Amino acid sequence: MMTITTSKESVPRVLNRPNFVCGLALVDWIWKRRHSMRDEQGDINSVALKSDMMPATSGTLPTSNVWQETYVVRSYEVDCRNRLSIYSIFNFMQEAASKHAEALGVSIQQLSAENYTWLLSRLRIKIDAYPGLTDQIQVNTWPSGTQRLFALRDFALIDNHERSIASATSAWLVIDLQKRRPVRIAPFMKRLKPLEGAHVLKDTLAKLPGMKQYTYERAFEVRHRDLDINQHVNNVSFVEWLVESIPKTTLTSSLLSEMEINFLAEAFHEDQIYATCSPQDPDNTIFHHRLTRQQDGRELARARTKWRKA
Repeated sequence: MMTITTSKESVPRVLNRPNFVCGLALVDWIWKRRHSMRDEQGDINSVALKSDMMPATSGTLPTSNVWQETYVVRSYEVDCRNRLSIYSIFNFMQEAASKHAEALGVSIQQLSAENYTWLLSRLRIKIDAYPGLTDQIQVNTWPSGTQRLFALRDFALIDNHERSIASATSAWLVIDLQKRRPVRIAPFMKRLKPLEGAHVLKDTLAKLPGMKQYTYERAFEVRHRDLDINQHVNNVSFVEWLVESIPKTTLTSSLLSEMEINFLAEAFHEDQIYATCSPQDPDNTIFHHRLTRQQDGRELARARTKWRKA
């Protein structure tokens, strides 16, 4: 496991106690701060996290099992508005989670040697801000418990101005590579060392309802670059297709503020994918989404997105 040498002063006060309570305190404080500053309409406005509460060093914090990575936004990670793209946010979270899993001995490569792999099943994210080019981002992530067969992992992203960028909760399955079926998560929890119940979002990850009718549709073909180490489509490509199905008027005038996804089935190289969506309100601020495979009509993903004016 990676070890970090830091001075006592560089470590948050809540992390100085050698037990998981310190991690729970940090997460609880982040959640309270995230919801403590709201504008007159009740929306999150400018949520500050004190710099003396967050370490400046990347790596694990053994007393809390919170992994931290710091990134500087590069030119290929911003969108046409010079803001951090939705896909880059997901990529940052994915990379931080992967590094933490490796440090805990449960990375995809490490589990593969045991004939298992990870599969992301559900995710919910709330996005408060979109940093710009060269801005600094700190990604904090930790295992946060279990939900039936799922291992839960949470994320808190902050910028160098001590404001919340995004908060997310995700649910993962361990898959038997031969049987292609989920297995019990309990045997893996000792290695994960979860901070039980330490969630930045209070809502439970649930199964989303199916979409009966759609208004907008786009077609995509799975490219070689869409594949991950498991030889199926990476979850970030699913997010990209879901967002691209949104009408141009919404994409050009609004910013994604929330997304909840259920990943239902795998997609593979050269599959033909239909991305469909339907607005749920007159102002086109809430959409239901579906991804299906043309060849067999299999539903691959369901999602719900919320948008706010840019």
